[in-house]
Amino acid sequence: MLNISLQKTWKEFRLDVAFEIPRGKVTALFGPSGAGKSSILRIISGLEMADSGMISYGKDVWFDETKGIHLPPQQRSVGFVFQDFALFPHLTVERNVAYGIKGKKRLNELNDLISLVGLSGYERHYPAQLSGGQKQRVALIRALARKPDILLLDEPLSALDWETRRQLQEDLKSIVKQFHVTTLYVTHDITEVYKLADYVIVLESGRVVKQGTSEEVFLGKKLSTRIQIVGKVIGIESDSIMASVTVMHDDQYFKTLIDTEEVDRLNLKVGDDVVIGAKSSDVILFKVLTQP
Repeated sequence: MLNISLQKTWKEFRLDVAFEIPRGKVTALFGPSGAGKSSILRIISGLEMADSGMISYGKDVWFDETKGIHLPPQQRSVGFVFQDFALFPHLTVERNVAYGIKGKKRLNELNDLISLVGLSGYERHYPAQLSGGQKQRVALIRALARKPDILLLDEPLSALDWETRRQLQEDLKSIVKQFHVTTLYVTHDITEVYKLADYVIVLESGRVVKQGTSEEVFLGKKLSTRIQIVGKVIGIESDSIMASVTVMHDDQYFKTLIDTEEVDRLNLKVGDDVVIGAKSSDVILFKVLTQP
């Protein structure tokens, strides 16, 4: 369990949060720009120091202002993936990944790690020769190569096009599950939260305002449905009585009929994120409420 209690002030902004990250799970840190999400990751990693508080992982204390403890980044078992990849431009894929491996005895794992993210054959390529998706795969496996206790992801897919992002969501989910690493993931994308996160922490103005499962946070309730599909509305056809709503989830299209009045009540539009819940023969559709 990663236990976090942080306080830090920058001019007119104050960060004051306390929460726990469950071991082996993916927790999403969600909220508007300027809420303090990236700052929390930088403080956890040791790249920035809080004014007060405590950070501990199990019995290991990484930061405790009252005891004068502030471990440098290299002494914290953390892997960090940045939005801009942060690869070494003068190093090949092979050498970038090798940088993350602790100990020469583990260098024999290098090819397996590169293969895991589908980059076999690109070992001698430099970052400038890679696509955005390939760069992010290198950044991810470099962070995981050191076998960290905590993986920090700072909006790692936001700079990518939609199709690359969709594919990397699947790859990220599979790889994190394979490594069984405790993960804290910053994102603005609700679909990513539903697809990747086991738990969600919502931040506003430097404070935790809500936390729970995706359904509890965004829908305000626990769904008892047997099937839940998260996707994006790509089409609405309606008459005075019924509306046909088409939702895309990954490469699959789902169509459901609901009352036209319900579409109007939800103010449902093409491009909205939604959850389709199915129980027995009933279909329930909720509009996902975004944070301001």
